[in-house]
Amino acid sequence: MRHSLALCLAIPLITAAVACGTADPGQTAGTVEITVMGRPLVADVAGRKWFDDKVAAFEAANPGIKIKPSDATWDARSFAARLAGGNVETVIRVPLTEPAALIARTQVADITTEAKALPSWASFDPKVLEPVTKDGKVYGVPENMYALGVVYNRELFTKAGLDPDRPPTTWDGLRAAAKQIKDRTGAIGFGAMTTKNAGGWHLTAQTYSYGGTMERVEAGQAVASFADGPAEQVLNLLKQMRWTDDSMGTQQLRSQDDMNKDYAAAKVAMQINAPDYYAAYVQNFGGDPAKFGMAALPQGGGNTTLVGGTIDMISAKATPQQRAAAVKWIDYIYLKVISDPAAAVEYNKSRAADNLPVGVPVLPLFTQDTQDKVNAAIASYVNVPTKNFKPFLEGTKNLRYGPEPAVAAQELYGVLDATVQAVLTKPDADVHALLSEASDRVNAILKQKQQ
Repeated sequence: MRHSLALCLAIPLITAAVACGTADPGQTAGTVEITVMGRPLVADVAGRKWFDDKVAAFEAANPGIKIKPSDATWDARSFAARLAGGNVETVIRVPLTEPAALIARTQVADITTEAKALPSWASFDPKVLEPVTKDGKVYGVPENMYALGVVYNRELFTKAGLDPDRPPTTWDGLRAAAKQIKDRTGAIGFGAMTTKNAGGWHLTAQTYSYGGTMERVEAGQAVASFADGPAEQVLNLLKQMRWTDDSMGTQQLRSQDDMNKDYAAAKVAMQINAPDYYAAYVQNFGGDPAKFGMAALPQGGGNTTLVGGTIDMISAKATPQQRAAAVKWIDYIYLKVISDPAAAVEYNKSRAADNLPVGVPVLPLFTQDTQDKVNAAIASYVNVPTKNFKPFLEGTKNLRYGPEPAVAAQELYGVLDATVQAVLTKPDADVHALLSEASDRVNAILKQKQQ
């Protein structure tokens, strides 16, 4: 699927973090209580205050609803157990990989009536509703979508003799740039996330960029499709960068949080990430906005980048009153501010006043007409260095969008974490054998998931 990219507000995406919070029936006299994910972590002082202020404003406008915010975030390993036990928030925020399985296991509520009553429902791009719809029923609401690219340190590019306005567009070009940065500045040229499913996630994106896939359908069942070809090319590239070029450093067991900290501290010059990382870069890690660069995902012949996003869903244990309150909250906190010009102005004016980012590129969820009106309304509040995102915007608009694997994506990512780690920690790693072994493991998981 294709969308035009737009400069508008960016709602933070899901990152690996600890899980906390429990569901609460929440029925007291005259009041409906719901627990909601989405509260920023303690480290994000401004974002957390902004969120808490929004909770207070919502409760003031809706005296019959009580919000209990949670800063729990999606974690594939812990959330499965919480969902199975019904021990989750009323409003859960999940990656785009998860709705199909949650719907199949009846762990989320049918919210067809509530969702279709939303003022913005008719303006949604039909494509973005496909993951939350089954047999004509609606089980979730898209919150945001993203396309992966490469973030890079503009200052390190300049110090290495590279043009920060012309980042590499191919993987061969990125390899050369990474080595030049390492040789001339001493900084790590390119860093890889390899834990908490991030290694497999990024290997998937890179495989797409070489023209490959991670799963294909045989006899009506999904099977692994990455055992050779493009995925092998990616891993051989990383192996050369790590062991021949010495451009990837020596620490190869980084989580997403580890990498983001090192990038913000200018220890790493380039990494795969999405534009929304800019908010954490500035707010959580103290990064310099002027040094932040964003490029489209380099290509190896596939002309594709990976897209994902965040979906808001409601626990199957929610009462009808809680479902209605939850959808009303989702509309207030996420949808109105990206679909209604007046709400977008109020939202972004307050964000700008609190020095929170306005104008980070996202993939729009709504029709182009809706998006254009919102963009025009918030233009005066944009406070991010939009010029630094130009290579991403110009490059990504020419790429195809590859969705994440349709079946057991998070499990697939977890298996491939170990594969990427082996390539980056063992100089004699047999890439073909590692992929063959991973393929067997993933096929066993896929078979179990599709029984």
